[in-house]
This record gives sequence, structure tokens and C-alpha cells, in this order.
Amino acid sequence: MHNDFDPNDLTSERSLWDIYRLATRIRAGKLQLALNFLTVLLLGLHAIVLTENVALLLSDVRSWAQIGFNFAITTLGFLVAGFTIFTTVAKPDMMLAMMSVPHKETGLPTLKVNMFAFMRVFIAYLVCAAVYLAVFLFCQTNGLVAKLVALLPHGACIKDGGIRIAYVLVGWSFVYLLLMLKSFVFNIYSIVMNMLRWECTVPKK
Repeated sequence: MHNDFDPNDLTSERSLWDIYRLATRIRAGKLQLALNFLTVLLLGLHAIVLTENVALLLSDVRSWAQIGFNFAITTLGFLVAGFTIFTTVAKPDMMLAMMSVPHKETGLPTLKVNMFAFMRVFIAYLVCAAVYLAVFLFCQTNGLVAKLVALLPHGACIKDGGIRIAYVLVGWSFVYLLLMLKSFVFNIYSIVMNMLRWECTVPKK
């Protein structure tokens, strides 16, 4: 089978950062953007306007971080295992053919767009898990962050604002991860349908 691409392009990305930079060309759907915006808006309203006691917000952030870390790591394990099984049964001929077809919206090869869609989910779960880990390692009572903020001018105001922002970001991350999981499920469905379409259209040897 003749391939109309440089084989080196298959391995041109050297790190997750390279993959992430290219994956940003893939635009999120309007519904996903709207749900993210609505979540941030409601959490911001609660944290900034409706709540005066930041201690309650801080307690929520810490408990959410613990729950989020367990959720992210557990889900990531299942996603990686499922993706590994999926790629072992995928058709190499079909995937190489996809590498030769440019994706209209991003300019990337169609194969890369499909793989980046999966990698973007993995990266999101890894980043969120790292954030949750940082919260319950460094943001405990009399923890590193609290002591560093106390040394700053206007430390009380910085602490107040930081807690409110953390409340919004950590709360929003749950919705973000669920939406990424939704995208992962759809991408699996889409690839399976493409595999079946490939079987129907490509002449058998």
C-alpha cells in the first residue's frame, strides 16, 4: 500500500506537550463551551457574591480535591486500558490511509486528529489529578501555601481571593472532566463506525 506522507510524521511528536499544542487546534463543540461557561458563572456567583465565609469554601475545595483525585486516577486507568485494547484491534491499513488525508478544520492528518482527541482526554485527566494532588499536599491548614501567603503584603486579601478562585476552578474541573469523558466515548464510537465503513468500501484482496 502506497502512503502519501513521510513516515517520520508518525513519530514527530516527542512529548505530551507537543501533542497538547497540536491538539489545541481541535475546537470544542458549542454545547461543551456553553456548559463550561455556565458552570464557571454559577460557581463564581456562589463563591464571590453569595458566600462571605471563605472557610466554608476552603473546606469544599479540600474535600473536592480528594474526591477529584480518586475519580481522575481511577477513570484514567480505565481509559488507558480501553484505549490500549482498542488500538490493538484497529486496522493498520485504515489508520495509515487516514494519515494521508488532511483534516479540513485543523490542517492536521486525519489520523493525528483522531489520536489527539484521545490524548487530549488523557492529558486533561493527568493535569486535573496533579492539581488535586497539589491542593491536598500544599493547601492544608498551616500548609506551605498558607505560610507563603502570610508572608506577602495584603496576605489576607490574597488568601480570600485565592480561595474563591480555587473554589471555582476545582468545581468547574469536575464538569470539564465529565465533558471530556463524553468526548472520549463518542470518539470510540466514531472510530468503530469508520472501521466498519472501511471494511464496506475497501475491496477485499
